[in-house]
Amino acid sequence: MIRIKPFKGVHPKAEYAGDISCPPYDVLTSEEAADIVSRNPLSFLRVNKPQLEFSPDTNPYSSQVYSRGKDNLDNFIRDRYLVQDNTDNYYIYRITKGNHCQTGLAALLSIEDYNSGVIKKHEYTGRHTVKDRADHMDILDAQVGPVLSAFKSNQDIKELFDRITSNQPFIQFFADDKTQHEIWIMDNSDMVNNITSIFSELDAVYIADGHHRSHAAQQVFERRKRNNPHHTGEKPYNYYLNILFPTDQLNIIAYNRLVKDFNGQSLDQFLLECRKSFSVKEINNPYLPQSLHSFGMYCAGKWYELVLKEDFIDNDNPIKTIDAGLLYDYILSPILAIKDPKEDTRLKYMGGDKSPLHLQAMVDSGDFEIAFTLFPTSMQQVLDIADAGKVMPAKSTWFDPKLRSGLLVYSLE
Repeated sequence: MIRIKPFKGVHPKAEYAGDISCPPYDVLTSEEAADIVSRNPLSFLRVNKPQLEFSPDTNPYSSQVYSRGKDNLDNFIRDRYLVQDNTDNYYIYRITKGNHCQTGLAALLSIEDYNSGVIKKHEYTGRHTVKDRADHMDILDAQVGPVLSAFKSNQDIKELFDRITSNQPFIQFFADDKTQHEIWIMDNSDMVNNITSIFSELDAVYIADGHHRSHAAQQVFERRKRNNPHHTGEKPYNYYLNILFPTDQLNIIAYNRLVKDFNGQSLDQFLLECRKSFSVKEINNPYLPQSLHSFGMYCAGKWYELVLKEDFIDNDNPIKTIDAGLLYDYILSPILAIKDPKEDTRLKYMGGDKSPLHLQAMVDSGDFEIAFTLFPTSMQQVLDIADAGKVMPAKSTWFDPKLRSGLLVYSLE
């Protein structure tokens, strides 16, 4: 049984939603984010990436920087660009990108369910990133980046969403990346109670995109519980903001890799090592894999198709079906000596929203020696691993489209 609650959402006035909303803080380089803010002073990046307003030598993890984010959030509310609802509501959030459409529920989930495992995880988190987001949340007294979560598709919920979204949304706009974002407010008490009842019957919720934000919310919970002699299970910090989508509507695209060098080997030596585990074929065009256990590789001006040999495939182990892990196990670690895929600066990750030609250009520029394209992880693979209590290899999933930040904020005050 899932503990789920409505909340008094902080959101843009409809006419400002397109200007305020921004991509998630962690999908932009500092240069890309600075460019957005320079052109748009209403961008929510001023709240969730406030280091942009300081000189490059300022510590981005200082309380001074986080406090600037709080000041900017407070100013947006003071100037009525953002408003807070007076009643506890649920919100329906729909994203449309081309022919793809996903409709989810913005709601609060319980930290206790996160701790107990009813909210299921499939990734490890990095201590540094968790502390950064926890400090940011703690000083802002708000959760400004919702977690994208998933639930197994349910006909009752689908019919409920269809009924709600047959009405006009209160927020509707197209973002710069051509995605359409729509939000409906559910402030009818009977409807709110119905949503609570239906979602409470779910056996589990799965974190899709937002493991660090989830862990950060749990850390804020621990801090505030420890410092509050009057702690109860119903304090604002007992809950955190999620947007829950049906699993069959979520879209995962490739999460590709770039590597700085050949680890001191010649190209011929490197290819010889690869052929021990893969069939390797030179091809004429940029290559996107069409099935599991095949990979595209670009180096020295040429594209290759790599297919893992049958002897190295173990379909009985769900972890060993994930191509991100297989690439690490058979190339990145043993051949290229990348021992920590989350920390090694020789390895860069690139979301599948960037084309193979973009990867090729990065290699041709001399910044990298090798690019790898991967077949996307499936949602079923994510569920299988989460249900088994296992953890996926680093950077296995890139959910697309992304939630926009700044459209829904949960105040901890």
